[in-house]
Amino acid sequence: MTPVTTQCSHTHRNIDHANRTIRIERQKPLVIWFDFPMRLRTALKCVCNLACAREAIQSQEIAGLTGVSPAETAKVLQLLVLGGFVTSRRGSKGGFQLARRPDQITTGEVVDFFLAKHSVEPDGNCPVMRALQETVTPGQEAFAKLTLAEVTARFPRRSQKDLAVPAGAR
Repeated sequence: MTPVTTQCSHTHRNIDHANRTIRIERQKPLVIWFDFPMRLRTALKCVCNLACAREAIQSQEIAGLTGVSPAETAKVLQLLVLGGFVTSRRGSKGGFQLARRPDQITTGEVVDFFLAKHSVEPDGNCPVMRALQETVTPGQEAFAKLTLAEVTARFPRRSQKDLAVPAGAR
């Protein structure tokens, strides 16, 4: 018999039935090559949480949902108001909500707003950077076209139970 390979999260199990052996190999975790600035990631988390909400949410609750400090969340929410993505209302029944329906806001609009002040540095005639750009660009373009409604429908929030790491996997 030929060895069978199964994959489970970040491990491979090679089972050789003929020799009755099992070899477990740990994979390196997936590394994201390019990264959004923290404030942009927070903004995307905020608008996605607001897209799922049926009513206005207060800043402190959004901070808890996004896992970001209340102070940073408040700053990001004000930027989202400035960008026209979110509205705010004061008072006990107040909070933040999307300025438009989730199917009318794209991730690309949010990304463009937060990256507007970031200039692209020329990298000369580097073949590695050209190859990276050529490879990454289709994914970035596809991500930019996603609406908040599509993101929240296709990638629903996972429960804490789903996010927990089994004791033996640490």
